[in-house]
Amino acid sequence: MTTPKATVSVLTYKRPEVIKKTLESILMQDYPNLEIIVVDNGSGDGIPELIQSNYPMVKVIGLPTNLGGCAGRNQGINAATGDIVITLDDDVYFDSKEAVQKVVNIFIAKPELGCVAFKVFNPLLGGLSIKEWCHPRDFSKYSEEEFYTDYITEGACAFRREAFLKVGGYYPQLFIAGEGPELALRLWNKSFKILYTPEVLVWHSASPEARQGWRSFYFLTRNYIWIALKNYRYLFCIKFLMRNLSMMFLHSVRNGQLEAFFRGIMDGIKGAAEIYKDREPIAPETELLLQEVRKLNPGLIYRIKKHWHRSEM
Repeated sequence: MTTPKATVSVLTYKRPEVIKKTLESILMQDYPNLEIIVVDNGSGDGIPELIQSNYPMVKVIGLPTNLGGCAGRNQGINAATGDIVITLDDDVYFDSKEAVQKVVNIFIAKPELGCVAFKVFNPLLGGLSIKEWCHPRDFSKYSEEEFYTDYITEGACAFRREAFLKVGGYYPQLFIAGEGPELALRLWNKSFKILYTPEVLVWHSASPEARQGWRSFYFLTRNYIWIALKNYRYLFCIKFLMRNLSMMFLHSVRNGQLEAFFRGIMDGIKGAAEIYKDREPIAPETELLLQEVRKLNPGLIYRIKKHWHRSEM
């Protein structure tokens, strides 16, 4: 049997100090048919030249400006020639040299899959990254089990490239934040399933210094409005907004980011007309499928407690 070609696409922005570890974890992979791509999202600090001189086997795509996570990831997957594309952020690295082989095996065994989401560990905690666990299950009970999910960990997942392209990839207007769950809706709507697996482990060495504190509160708030308007029928749109904006409000209060929250609300409303042009609500049948996927979701109280007490924030 022919070994499927796999691509690992890494998105980077001003992180030369960490991308070396990510690339070395890719280069150690025990997989014979592997392509490696790095998309530099307009860093302007010589990262393309640094990679090309030290890792000549890596294809580098240098973008002139920062297009955001959505468009940057799309660039890497569009350029990939592998049937399966693993996407990593520049501060995410594999735990073992068998990771790519495991990913390929999962896609071969489950032809219905469009995406596989990995288990993400935090090096500082030495265990599960609770901050990045947004799957519709209790992490304390299900992190070691395989299940279908409605959540895509953007910088720690893999796609069947055909499925990714069929649904149009990440929605660039979101820029960053919430792009994985939005893409998940469209994958499910085209009958591509998404699987969380603990079999593929990656480590995320996120740097607090590399992120402005207000960004997630602003972008998630704004993008929740756009995701709801673009992807849900009106009743589900209202439910989605009530659940997620309530969560963002409480989260913003706790972290002193109410200004970013309300700015996100205002800009979400201002941009609604443009987003409405791309409106394509998921089918009622997809909503029923997602209800089944979410049947073990602990709900809003669980999410509030998880965010309120986690040590990663």
